[in-house]
Amino acid sequence: MRETPYLHSIPRQFPWVVGFAIVMAVTGPFGFYGYVSLGVRLIFFGTTAILIWLQALGFALLLSQVEALQRWSIAARMALAGVLAAIPGTIEIIVLNNWLVRPTPFRVALEIYPQTAFLTVVISVMIGLFIEQRLRSTADNERARVAALPAADVPKDATPDFFRRVPPALGRDLLALEMEDHYLRIHTALGSDLILLRLRDALAELGPSRGRQVHRSWWVADGAVASAERDARRPMLVLRNGLRVPVSKTFRDQVKQAGWLG
Repeated sequence: MRETPYLHSIPRQFPWVVGFAIVMAVTGPFGFYGYVSLGVRLIFFGTTAILIWLQALGFALLLSQVEALQRWSIAARMALAGVLAAIPGTIEIIVLNNWLVRPTPFRVALEIYPQTAFLTVVISVMIGLFIEQRLRSTADNERARVAALPAADVPKDATPDFFRRVPPALGRDLLALEMEDHYLRIHTALGSDLILLRLRDALAELGPSRGRQVHRSWWVADGAVASAERDARRPMLVLRNGLRVPVSKTFRDQVKQAGWLG
């Protein structure tokens, strides 16, 4: 699975999730304080917090692949992911309650779900805002750094405005550009990195001669395609570094004319 901001942020989020679980265990909400020991509360809230957190990230990762939702902010997608994660989360709460506390019929799921969904959405949106803040900070720092690069580092046959944004460690063998929320991920033969730039602005800086757009969120450079394949939904371009890029219906004819699908 390719890297995403959701996966990048897991190490930083985990202490907050554990801290939240400890606070819940100590305060004992939902009537837990009066009749459940602290040890049981720690197991209950620790397990549910980690499970629901991972499920919310999983749903957010899936939603990020839905083309219709790619223009949503991370926080908005995390809110929807929270609503979805609360469904299995409610079942898990009932199972744990049966195991650790007292018998609980599954028919109470409809009563528990609104409370679970509220907490899950609030936590998911906070995580989304945290991710967006980290991305914005990283992209701003990178933009400032590469803007200071000497002009000598820019290829003579390329538009300087764009290639001055590419970190030197990535080299200049540009393979693809990928829109990632309000940011742009640059893929080269040496790796990838995120910068603060819209895809349409990058394409304007690169010009039409260096490659073509193959998807609303993807641009591929000439000479980057190694092969083509088709999955259950759409054609895919396989680049020289193994990266698989989807081809949308809108750009399919242009990609065929370029000979990339044949």
